[in-house]
Amino acid sequence: MGQNIFMSYSRREVGFVDDLVRNLEQAGHEVWLDYRNLIPGRPWQDQIYQGIQNADVILLVVSKASVSSQNVEVEWRRVLDQHKRIILLIFEAVDLPKELEKYEWVDFRGNYKAGLKELYSQLEQPVEENHAVPETGFKVPMIVWGAAALSVVVAVYSLSAFWTLFIPWLLILLPYRVFKRNFNFAQVQAALLILPAALFMTGMTISDEAKSISVAAAFCVSLPLITILVFILRSPAMQRWGKEQATMPRFANPYHPKNPNPRPISFYVDHAPEDQKVANELISVLEKYDHRQTIKPEEAESVFVMLSRYKSEGNADPENQVVFPVILQTPQNISKDLSKVQWIDMRNGVYGLDAIAQLLPEPARLLQALGNRPRGNQLILPTPIMSMMYFLVVLGVFALGAFFQFFFGLAASDVSEETFGNAFGPTLIPFLLSLILAGILLFSMARALVQRRGRLASFRNFTIGLAVLGFLLIWELILGENVFETLAAHEQNVNQYASIVTALPFLIYVIGGIIMAIFLFTHRRDILLWFPAKNPGSDPGSRKGFSIQ
Repeated sequence: MGQNIFMSYSRREVGFVDDLVRNLEQAGHEVWLDYRNLIPGRPWQDQIYQGIQNADVILLVVSKASVSSQNVEVEWRRVLDQHKRIILLIFEAVDLPKELEKYEWVDFRGNYKAGLKELYSQLEQPVEENHAVPETGFKVPMIVWGAAALSVVVAVYSLSAFWTLFIPWLLILLPYRVFKRNFNFAQVQAALLILPAALFMTGMTISDEAKSISVAAAFCVSLPLITILVFILRSPAMQRWGKEQATMPRFANPYHPKNPNPRPISFYVDHAPEDQKVANELISVLEKYDHRQTIKPEEAESVFVMLSRYKSEGNADPENQVVFPVILQTPQNISKDLSKVQWIDMRNGVYGLDAIAQLLPEPARLLQALGNRPRGNQLILPTPIMSMMYFLVVLGVFALGAFFQFFFGLAASDVSEETFGNAFGPTLIPFLLSLILAGILLFSMARALVQRRGRLASFRNFTIGLAVLGFLLIWELILGENVFETLAAHEQNVNQYASIVTALPFLIYVIGGIIMAIFLFTHRRDILLWFPAKNPGSDPGSRKGFSIQ
């Protein structure tokens, strides 16, 4: 017979918890998990207490983060006060509080399947078993050792791409961060995928034949090595091991509502003028399901407060109304009243509006329908926006690297200093000027994407910025060709591959730009909703009843 289970844990172990809950539910148990069972629009702490009250068994995931968490301590102390059965799931070896040392436990530090089998066995027992205090010591799954070993080799290879700066910065410490569980999965994966291209670019500028062959060999070996490491980091075992930033973005087993005719609810959307496009989208879907928009927030049964960099508090009273904080973008400071209320997270993108409309009268399964897993304090952006930011970062790295690789590649050629100075001197200032302008533009565009602020924080201006960036890369390419042609006209021992380096940033811009254009076209809704509205008062799509502040 299945048990009613309450999960108590730190958000740092969300990957482990998510997989564990999936297995428990498949075994027939009912599991209360905060990011799937909390009801938006209501105080979250009272709901947690009610979840503990209704549970037969509490599973406490023991880790460094959970033992030091005040919220987790409040939960297990409440469990002890209510004399509930508690089973400790040992994720990391830590010194337990004295009050927990006598309780039964299951060790998940090594073999996950063995731990799962033992947990099933204990849940089938009607009474608590006597267990000695868990053994301390450092134990990790074998796959973690494998990931760390491969990371060491990759870290050594990354030294050849020192000119990129961010690749060795992310990969040199990766073995240590694998054990610490705190590497950023998205950034590490991007660095791994770019590393072969960086090694290839390094080899193109080396005139010494022996060194060039060694770099070419490193490039060939890196391809299968990096492929294996990426697959390991994406494996279920490593996804259970890592902290929230070390896991892939994913949905938490979403529930699909089937309620095409929900009970009509009066609602109000409280938002900043810059978030008007998202507000229009939400209102349109709510009205499609016959929910009625009110003119004033106090007249509404449900109030949606859209939180972003432009708005961190609302006008509604959470004590007397159902208030749904909707996080579009991490705000600077959320008001105390709203921080006590369970929110709806739309930082990954504006999705699930139909589910919100269908479950508005009965939002008990709303979080499960939206399927968002906790992401911690990491930067969270919609997928197309994150892709655009990485595209800009890659362009910046290769534009800067191309200049230094080109300069040192030609300097290493067997040419006289006088000839080299005469060829490179007149173009040095234009080269540096193009790099500075490209760097400023790339930085401004990336900041506008992340913060949704500034002149470039509009689709039109951002597109113009991309066009200007392409012009600067062409300029850098022309300057490089002029230098190479001048040297080749006076000297015979010029590194012919060095001239190709200046073409790589523009090549990445063209090929990557085409791929990004196709990808962004298929995700154009997300992009248009992400960029803030301009002059919302004159927008023909604006609706009365909005809170324009």
